[in-house]
Amino acid sequence: MWHRTKACCGLLLLLAVGANMYAFSLLGPVNEAYQVPAIGYNLPSVADIGAPKNLGEEYRWNLPVVYYAYDASFLDYFGSNGVAALEQAIAHFNGLRNVSSYSPDLTEFPLEVVRYNYRAQALGLLDLKSIAMHLILEELGLAEPVRWTWCLRDRYPIPGLSCPNMIYHVIRRNFDPVTFEPTAYVNGVLYSYQIVEICSGPDPLADAYEYQVDPLAQSSYPVAETAWFNYGAYLTGLSRDDVGGLRYLWRSNNVNWEAITSDSLLFYTNYQTTQLLISSNLNTLVAAAWTNDALALQTLYPGLVIAQTDPVYTTEITTNIVAYFTNAPWAPAPWQGLVWATNYVTNYVIRYRHTFANVVTNRYFPYTLATLVTTNVGPCQNTWGFPAGICTNVTTNHVVLNIPSGDFFILPTNALCGYVLLSNLPPILTVVTNPVAVATNQLGQQFSQNVYTYFTNHAVVIHPVSCETNVPMNRQGIERMQFVRAQYDSLLGRFFQPITNYYTLNAVTNNRVIRQHLQRVVVAPDFLFTATDLNLLAAVRTETAATFIMTNAIPGLAGPGHIEPDIQIGFNRVGPMNINVYDPFLPFSGLSEWNSTTNFIWASFDGSTNAPVVYPQGASLRDLEDMLFSALNVQPLALPYGVVGQYFQVIFTVEGGQPPYVFSLAEGSPGLPLGLELSPGGALLGTPRVAGIYDFVLQIQDAQGRRRLQSYTLTIRL
Repeated sequence: MWHRTKACCGLLLLLAVGANMYAFSLLGPVNEAYQVPAIGYNLPSVADIGAPKNLGEEYRWNLPVVYYAYDASFLDYFGSNGVAALEQAIAHFNGLRNVSSYSPDLTEFPLEVVRYNYRAQALGLLDLKSIAMHLILEELGLAEPVRWTWCLRDRYPIPGLSCPNMIYHVIRRNFDPVTFEPTAYVNGVLYSYQIVEICSGPDPLADAYEYQVDPLAQSSYPVAETAWFNYGAYLTGLSRDDVGGLRYLWRSNNVNWEAITSDSLLFYTNYQTTQLLISSNLNTLVAAAWTNDALALQTLYPGLVIAQTDPVYTTEITTNIVAYFTNAPWAPAPWQGLVWATNYVTNYVIRYRHTFANVVTNRYFPYTLATLVTTNVGPCQNTWGFPAGICTNVTTNHVVLNIPSGDFFILPTNALCGYVLLSNLPPILTVVTNPVAVATNQLGQQFSQNVYTYFTNHAVVIHPVSCETNVPMNRQGIERMQFVRAQYDSLLGRFFQPITNYYTLNAVTNNRVIRQHLQRVVVAPDFLFTATDLNLLAAVRTETAATFIMTNAIPGLAGPGHIEPDIQIGFNRVGPMNINVYDPFLPFSGLSEWNSTTNFIWASFDGSTNAPVVYPQGASLRDLEDMLFSALNVQPLALPYGVVGQYFQVIFTVEGGQPPYVFSLAEGSPGLPLGLELSPGGALLGTPRVAGIYDFVLQIQDAQGRRRLQSYTLTIRL
């Protein structure tokens, strides 16, 4: 794996050449003592981000869905054509199905996927899509196979002698994509090695230089260690060995001890514990929350978890209505009449807005049905209009109060992520009496008004569901991984709309496969593509030291582990650069444009006769500006509740993007309630059969392939 690092070529990275992956090597952090620059590891000159790993020490993703975006620097430089090129690269990964479903020898994929555009080759063009594919493969946990076919494990002098009298240990870190055995073949070509030693100078001092055993063997794979630029080469897709490497990482039979990502929560159901939950009056909570701070409110409702409290300073008018009896002018004493006195008082007050972390609304109505009962005790009247004893008159009216009503549950602390419903207990109706006005006098006349509101307690028996983080377990591979484009601030590159992603992983416990449900709030793109000033380097990407996490390695091993977001891949935006090198044997005129060389030029091309698209390109930027603010906005944002046995229908609509739109459930989304179906045109309809609270994730894709995920909660009532 010899590297020539002289001149500018050696600094450019092995990116374009490394894009042609025809066998697989495993990439991980540089966490083994022998992996030092002196023998070819972690070389800054070629922008290494990791080192090769042995079988069983792999680092892989355990997120079935990841989100990617482009920032303003990428969009400004590469424009819409650059976006289209990277969308083509990502489409090759999204086009994979479950890796275990392919044939054992992966005959569905070709060995050779490299083609050449000779016009692009003559112009020194690098294909943006192909290099992006290589960079993504690296961040998925695969390294350059030819470079690590043979590599040094140790180097030390023969006892009593010095360099170049050395002893070398040589190992293989390249694996066959079908058998997973170490191999010296890459794309059907056998490689051997020659150790090169320079004793002193810049790293590497020694390396195992790969060469083809058969010099006439046909191989379009340029050896990465020569640091050539693979001008004019482009990839038609993923090769057999690319998919073989991903199959090794992602197959369900590859069970690794690994944690979940740091931004994920595992929903854990405690089936050994049952609890009784009894709902409370929502109206009372709303009233108390408005007038009490967090401490006082938690005193009123023990166990209430308040995530945030915001004080509201305002003025408030208090209306006081007093009823009393009095004599009207010139009226006889027994004829006292009822009088209402209304007083208005304005005060400065502090009110509160609370965010609750463990309140689950069971039933909610924006109004309250109530009964107004008026009782009037006073003189009876005979037919002549004179008092004749005492009479009681009771009047009942049904009214609608403009205050919310319903009931809610306070989840216990061991069920902050929800609960599994076991059974419903019969509801209990409670009548709440609220006095409105009372008046009486010495003559025995009385007046009273009471408002009766009705509240129904509901009780359920549950298994609590808790949220856990950083839970290491034996877990299967994810089988496939989907890239979803996220909406990002295209102009400023600053704002990202958080996405709540629900997904599942399979854990293996006591020889049983247990499906685990997880939630992840994505607050930044998992893969962010940028453009930056890199001088000679073609691209930079996130190092494995920052993203490859080893949970609990077996003693003496360097893995396995999992890969954490966020990943950033930055492409050089310096543009075509002329390079002149001083030579004392050339006249001064030799340092001129005529004698300069060009490092590389970004482009997009294929095997057609179409001219390559060269970056930066103004037309592409104008196309991109026309695409701005074309985000997919979905309506409605919330769903009405449904009732078991009653027909339910919601039509989803989309603004932005380019029709027609295709609606479906997102990958890994929970299913719809029994009896409901989602049509590709966006109609959610049917007759629900089972009551409950259902979460699902809707996916919308427009004609240009842009996608949007929208989470919904649908309540089905009895």
